[in-house]
Amino acid sequence: MSFRTVYKKTHGSDGPKVNLFGETDSALNEALKPRGLTRTERLASLCLIAADLAGWIIAAGLVLLLVNNNASDGYHHLIPGPLLAALAIYVIHGYNRRTDFLSLEYFSEHFIAIGLATACAMLLTYVLSTFTLSVKPSRAAIPFQMAVFAFLSLGARRFVGARIVAKHASGFLLVLGDGKKAERFCKNCVELGINRNIELISPTSDVPQVKNFGTPHTIRYQPPPTPPATQTPGCVEVALACDIGKVSPEILHKLIRLHCSGVRVQTVETFQEQHWDRVSAHAVGPDWLFDNEFRLSHGSIYSQIKRVGDILISLCALILLSPLFLLLFFIVRMDSPGPAIFRQARVGRDGRIFPICKFRTMCENTGDIYTQEGDARITRSGRWLRLFRLDEFPQLWNVLVGDMSLIGPRAEWVKCAEIYEQEIPHYHIRHLVHPGITGWAQVKYRYGANTEDALTKFEYDLYYIRHFSFKMDFRIFIKTIHTIIGGKGR
Repeated sequence: MSFRTVYKKTHGSDGPKVNLFGETDSALNEALKPRGLTRTERLASLCLIAADLAGWIIAAGLVLLLVNNNASDGYHHLIPGPLLAALAIYVIHGYNRRTDFLSLEYFSEHFIAIGLATACAMLLTYVLSTFTLSVKPSRAAIPFQMAVFAFLSLGARRFVGARIVAKHASGFLLVLGDGKKAERFCKNCVELGINRNIELISPTSDVPQVKNFGTPHTIRYQPPPTPPATQTPGCVEVALACDIGKVSPEILHKLIRLHCSGVRVQTVETFQEQHWDRVSAHAVGPDWLFDNEFRLSHGSIYSQIKRVGDILISLCALILLSPLFLLLFFIVRMDSPGPAIFRQARVGRDGRIFPICKFRTMCENTGDIYTQEGDARITRSGRWLRLFRLDEFPQLWNVLVGDMSLIGPRAEWVKCAEIYEQEIPHYHIRHLVHPGITGWAQVKYRYGANTEDALTKFEYDLYYIRHFSFKMDFRIFIKTIHTIIGGKGR
C-alpha cells in the first residue's frame, strides 16, 4: 500500500504560497472530483439477494431430483430453512457491501451461521411436524438443501467481494487532517486493512513532509505506482480528521458535492464505527448516552428476555457439561499444586464487585497483572484450557446467580479497572451492562497486555453498548464459535 501526503505548495523561497484549498491545486481538485459509487457497489446488496434466490431455486431443484418422495405434501417443511438462513446471513452482515467477503473469518462465520440455521430448521420440523412417513423425506432433505445453498451463496459473495475490492484498489481514501489524530487514524487503517491507497492532506502544514505508516500484510491488490493516463484513480471515501472550522468554504463546497455524488464524506469517528465496528473513545462525552438514543436500559424487554435466556442456558449447560467439568477439575489438580477453581474479585454491572470463577491456568504466584505471550506462569494444562477457552466454563455459575451474562464486556479485575478508570476517560460506561463470558471486544481484539490495548477494547465495548440487541448478541455468538474452533484463545 502506498501513501501520498499532500501539503501546501510553495513556489520558490520568496514566491507566494498557494493555498492547498485553492483552485490552482490540481492534485486536490483531481482528488475531489465527484465520481460516485461504482455500479458494482450500488448493486452489491441487490446482486447478493438475487444470487441467494437463485441459489435456493437450484438447491430446491436438486432436492426434487435426488430425494425420492412420493408424498409431495411433505416439502412445505423446507420453507423455514431459507428464511432462517437469510436471517442468519443478514445478522453477520452478509448483505452489506462493506463486509470483507474474501476473508477467512467471513468464510468461517458464513458456514457457522448457516449451520445454526440448519439446526433450527431441523428442530422446527421435528417439533412442529407429525412423525409420519410423508414427513421423513423432508427432514432428510433439509441439511442437503442448506449445504448446497451454503456453497452457492458463499461463491456469490466472493465473486462480488473480489470486484468491490478491485474497484477500491484503483481508488483511494482521502484523509483530511493533521496531527496525532490523523496519524493514529492512518496507522489504524494499516493495522486493520484498507484495500486502497490513502492520501493524507493537511490543512495547516507549509513544509512538505512524507510520513511512512508501514505496509499491512492483509492487502490483496496493489495498484500500479503510476497508473496509465486513461485511468484516473477515484476517491472512494473521505475521512475528516480535523476541525470542520479549519476547512475553507471552497473545499467545503467540494466535499458537499462529493458526498451528494455518492462518495461518503464522514468524520473519522463515524468511519471507525461503520467500518471497524468500534466507537472512538474521543467521541464519548458526558452527554454521549443521551445524544445517541440508546436502546440500552436495565428495565428493557430485551434485557429481561436476555436474563431469562442466561438462566436457562447456564443451568442446562452446567447439568449437561458436569462430566466434562469433573474431568477438567482433576486434570488441573493433578497438573500443578493449588486449587482447581480460581477466584478473583471482578467489577460487574454498576461497579458491583463479585468473585469470578475460572479453572486455574497459572501458578498461584501471579506476579504481573498481564499475561504475556509464552508466559512461564501458565501450566501445561492451562495452555490447552486457554487455547479453546475451556477455562471460562465455571463462569456459567456466575451467569446463573446473576453476576454475569453469557455475552457482554469482559469482567475486569478490580486492580486493572482502577488503573483504566484513571487513564481512560469515561471508562465507567462499560459497567452499564453485565459483564459476559464472551463479548464483542473479546472476539474482535487480541488479549490486552497494556493500557493502549485496554483503550482499544474499551472502544469495542462502547460499540456493543450502543448496539445492544439480539442481533448484536447473535453476531458475537457466531464469532465466539469461530474463535473456539480456530483455537485463538490465550
